[in-house]
Amino acid sequence: MKIFIALIPMFAVLCGCSHTLTLPYQPTTTAELKGNIEVDNFKYFPRPGVKQNQVRNTAAGTIYLTENVEDFYCNALKREMRQATLSLKPGAKCKLSGEVNDFAMDDLGYSVTYISNVHYVLTDTSGKALYDNIFDIRFETSKFLVAQAVFANINKTISDNIGKLLTDQTFSDVVAASCQ
Repeated sequence: MKIFIALIPMFAVLCGCSHTLTLPYQPTTTAELKGNIEVDNFKYFPRPGVKQNQVRNTAAGTIYLTENVEDFYCNALKREMRQATLSLKPGAKCKLSGEVNDFAMDDLGYSVTYISNVHYVLTDTSGKALYDNIFDIRFETSKFLVAQAVFANINKTISDNIGKLLTDQTFSDVVAASCQ
């Protein structure tokens, strides 16, 4: 019994470790759009104390991606857009840029709320904004899941946000009218 009690602080320290994740991203969109859009680099503005490659979380421990959040997000967006049959060739009539305002796991307590807040701006070749919108995605799961489920939920946070963009009727209409 004394050994078990002596090991409790060690388990507490191990649970507060940081983890670096290599997340394979698989597109999930079923949207179909026609057009040519150049995807510009996205920006990530983490809260103070959060690093560029960190998934903000509220419980002990830290989760880092192997690449910056803005790069991971931009690459995921390109994959989703290709799956939606959009052309991403340079020199397009339209350019999509944006900002990842929040990318987080609120994991304090017995559940986890996954959060992604992204601002999208579609412009024409003169820089005039054709579309400007922010999507905030939040969903809750049980906290006590296997690692693969956590990875899948992090990906779902991104794919759901991009899915909101690709299925937004205003975005579809602007792409059809201006990005051919």
